[in-house]
Amino acid sequence: MNTVYFTKIKRYGAHLLTHPFLFLVYGLSHFFPRKSTLWVFGIPRKFTWSSKYLFLCLGNKNLKEVQPLWISRDRTLMRELQAKGYPTVFFWSFRGVWSCLRAGYFIVDASIETVSFWLSGGAKEILLWHGIPLKKIEQDVTKGNSAEMKLWRSRGLSSVLYHVLLPWRFRKPDYMVATSPVFQKIFTSAFGITKERVFVTGFPKNDIYFKDIPGADVGADPEVLVKLQQLKKESSLPRTILYAPTWRDTGGDSFFEKPDVLLRLDEFLAQENLFFFLKLHPLAQAQATVNARGGREYKNIIFVNPESDADPLLSSIDILVTDYSGIYFEFLLLDRPIIFFPFDYEKYVTKDRELYFPYEEITPGPKAKTLPELLDALKDIREGKDEYALFRKKVRELTYTYQDGKSSERTFSTLKDLCRKRKKSFF
Repeated sequence: MNTVYFTKIKRYGAHLLTHPFLFLVYGLSHFFPRKSTLWVFGIPRKFTWSSKYLFLCLGNKNLKEVQPLWISRDRTLMRELQAKGYPTVFFWSFRGVWSCLRAGYFIVDASIETVSFWLSGGAKEILLWHGIPLKKIEQDVTKGNSAEMKLWRSRGLSSVLYHVLLPWRFRKPDYMVATSPVFQKIFTSAFGITKERVFVTGFPKNDIYFKDIPGADVGADPEVLVKLQQLKKESSLPRTILYAPTWRDTGGDSFFEKPDVLLRLDEFLAQENLFFFLKLHPLAQAQATVNARGGREYKNIIFVNPESDADPLLSSIDILVTDYSGIYFEFLLLDRPIIFFPFDYEKYVTKDRELYFPYEEITPGPKAKTLPELLDALKDIREGKDEYALFRKKVRELTYTYQDGKSSERTFSTLKDLCRKRKKSFF
């Protein structure tokens, strides 16, 4: 029996033993009086996504109307935020548990479990989501071998077990935000909620492409930030590239996990005076980055911590390379060249995920399926060739109703109005 399979069995077995008690905790959490002005945010050991930027917006304004509180399970991160003056508490503490039991709103990006499902009874869940989807998500997934397919299409005993083991996945968010009516409709379908509960405010995380945000460096890869700043000072020519592939449900590498391929790429980069920042998806196997490094030193390839926040990096990136990741929707706000690298397209759309849009119609950039094709596309951009500006504008306008760096303020205003409309007192 392989180690990964054995680990999963142990984890799920532990869940079956502990969840009866935790369901009791969840039931009791409904009886705690909730305070509508206490908003808890949190990702166990990271500081990223839209919840981070809405939290920073409220913390930087030092508002008296609400009490934002970041719930962390990482003491180092907690201390870093506290040192900068942001209200942060360790989850496994009396104050952490008590705050979750008293909070009126849970602000999350993926699942309420990132703060605490078991302590959330009676609170409102605000799902900001963590990216604009190109690939189908949640209940919209009907084909392939993804975890979502198993979760939402299972029947009988399998479905019962999923509801017992992962109850937070079946809790519908009370409210969501979207970047445009197109994605409002997608979220309505994917999460099974009404259109009136999905507000077109923009994603708070997108504000960083329009202005500097104090505290945004927390959670980012500090060494990479310094390197990008140095490169920008040295030259105004396009020379920084970020490769950010998506997660593949069926496994497999994301092309640049093989040292021999990276060595060939590194030679090209050195010749062209380009720098390639490689950020694998955080859900990729932990071994993937180790495999990519291969114990070698590269001249012009820089590895980015997969768990770090990519948003503070993008403003310093000249060219984005990706496959099916929604990160390119965000990069559109900077109106810079994008190269699409769908080297396993047929396999991905049949075995991993379907896409919401025809790929060619929504991806404004050259398509490369082999390393030589990718290098040629990079050379063209390096030489100033860019035939996709109008295409980028078209997709950007489809994706964003607002392009002004005020999404956090709109989101806060919307949530504040919801607080006022609630008749029940939480004190």
